[in-house]
Amino acid sequence: MGCHLSDPILQIQDKKVFIETYGCTYNTGDSEKLGVILRSQGCEIVSSAEDADCILVNTCIVIERTEREMRKRLADLSEKELYVTGCLPKIDPVCGGMVIDPDTIHSHYLEAGMHAEGNVAVLQIAQGCPGHCTYCITRKARGALLSHSKEEVVRQLRGRIGSGAVEVQLTAQDLSAWGIDSGEELSVLLDAINGVPGSFRVRLGMMNPDTLLPILGRFLSSCRDDRIFLFFHIPIQSGSDAVLKRMGRRYTRDDVITIIRTIKTVYPSARISTDIICGFPGETDEDFIETVDLLRIIRPEKINITRYSKRQGTPAAAWYDMPDRFKKARSRMATAVAREIFDSVNETFIGEVMDVITTEIVQEGTVTARDRSYRPVIIQEPLPMGSIHRVRITGHKTHYLIGERIS
Repeated sequence: MGCHLSDPILQIQDKKVFIETYGCTYNTGDSEKLGVILRSQGCEIVSSAEDADCILVNTCIVIERTEREMRKRLADLSEKELYVTGCLPKIDPVCGGMVIDPDTIHSHYLEAGMHAEGNVAVLQIAQGCPGHCTYCITRKARGALLSHSKEEVVRQLRGRIGSGAVEVQLTAQDLSAWGIDSGEELSVLLDAINGVPGSFRVRLGMMNPDTLLPILGRFLSSCRDDRIFLFFHIPIQSGSDAVLKRMGRRYTRDDVITIIRTIKTVYPSARISTDIICGFPGETDEDFIETVDLLRIIRPEKINITRYSKRQGTPAAAWYDMPDRFKKARSRMATAVAREIFDSVNETFIGEVMDVITTEIVQEGTVTARDRSYRPVIIQEPLPMGSIHRVRITGHKTHYLIGERIS
């Protein structure tokens, strides 16, 4: 969609703007682009609402509680010059403030002709998805799959590398769906990215088992470039085939096991991340036990645990929603299992020597580095971003390793 003079974003000229971002990495990418657009219009991006002439809130509505928080935040800012984008205005155009349609951000960004700066770059490769999940409101907000061309992705990648990015996070609502709408597949895009020179690293975003399984072999071959982190975010949502069917997830428990075992066969050190939903309508105790059992089989090193949240306008909203106490109990059980898995896996790295690249400053004098599989390693030294070091793992916490630099 092209730019129009009536677009609210074009009204923000020569102002101090505070951008407040909620939700997923894709939203972070939109906010990066908004920063570029506004700078091209003479604006200054400031770090607090108090210093701003106007405020732009990039919203998330993935669960009901988040949507309530968004609406409260917008109400709190109602006396300010306020602009709203993200998923909330896609389902409620009168949610508050002037609405910036997120579907227009990419075209405005292209016309700005500039690139964002920073050590970590979010690179959106597609919007929307081909899924039919019965609980998902994001599908309604973001629409059908629209893949960006590999030429455009590579152009943006080159620009971000030139602006200092050392970590590039590829993102979409479903990364492995890229190209389905244009007759291509993700391995083609990754091969094009692998052809870009530079010392950057690439982190892959979330991939639905349904769209990953048909391309798995070719996809894994394209991950052989040392600059691609062997980090695979594959949301399983449930370990019960009956629940997966009600969810509209077009894969089975055995498909998940096949995918993870194939990845681990090709890349034994790969790091797996997943998502689960506790208390989906109709989920029995036996169904949930199957989910816990599947977690123990695939042993992911990161697990995002969410209690089911009814979203109006989705098919699942019409189904019986179990009392919250059952969801909470299952969430607590899943969290305990997750911690057991994390500690068990992390313990195996004590004493290991690994090569890492620094990607983030935690606080003054401490950095986060990542190994080839995107495991976070905390190093208590003030090291430059993008520098490569050899470390020995000396300890761990639940969500990260602790390393001592040896070279």
